[in-house]
Amino acid sequence: MKYGICTLALVPLRLEQAHRSEMVSQVLFGELFEILDEQADWTSIRLLETDYLGWIQNGQFQELNDLDMQHYLTGTPIIVGRKGGVLFTNTAQFQLCHGTKLYLDAANTVNLSSLGLTYQGSINPFTRNQFETDVSRLALSYKDTPYLWGGRSQWGIDCSGFSQLIYSCFDLSLPRDAYQQAEMGQTVDFVSEIRVGDLAFFDNAEGRITHVGIMLDRDTIIHASAKVRVDRMDTEGIFNAEQNRYTHKLRIVKRYN
Repeated sequence: MKYGICTLALVPLRLEQAHRSEMVSQVLFGELFEILDEQADWTSIRLLETDYLGWIQNGQFQELNDLDMQHYLTGTPIIVGRKGGVLFTNTAQFQLCHGTKLYLDAANTVNLSSLGLTYQGSINPFTRNQFETDVSRLALSYKDTPYLWGGRSQWGIDCSGFSQLIYSCFDLSLPRDAYQQAEMGQTVDFVSEIRVGDLAFFDNAEGRITHVGIMLDRDTIIHASAKVRVDRMDTEGIFNAEQNRYTHKLRIVKRYN
């Protein structure tokens, strides 16, 4: 097997090997993947953490052998905090987005000597035990972030990227897409039993799950729809007061922690 590591802050993951192809997700700095197919300008990959598939442009990653990857993972894992941070050398630096996971050595340098990048910035402070007390505060800090299909950062995010990112800061791993997330967790049978941090899923006319949001309480949801916004929710679905209508039909509520 051949592996790779993303060496830029945030790059598109495409459905096909072309810039005009749909961006199905994004790859953050330091994320590891298996290389499946190499072409002249693009490489087909499978992200190791989520098994997500797509094409990444050549020049946006570095190939790793087994020993490189094993060494990288022996570093101390940290997650970039809400205020962000930078990776720098003597001659250059670039900004990292919140939620980026790094493996650092004792000198706060990315644990790959070939990169030579040192991290300076905030570190995510949350643990799984803090989920119920702090998840709403972290989620609300994303309010008014613009919606971006396939987005995974404060610079643009989609509904399932939002839930995945917020959960990851509490050491809770979710798959990439809403329908995949809905296949996990325990079902909350009644709206009256909803707790902060539960995920609510919504389907389309064909019954396919197409949307997800994070519950702030039993009848308030934060979700990415045009932007990250807060709306009311009941057994019918999400009610958008600005449009004076229901915009999403409730399918199921799940709990993961």
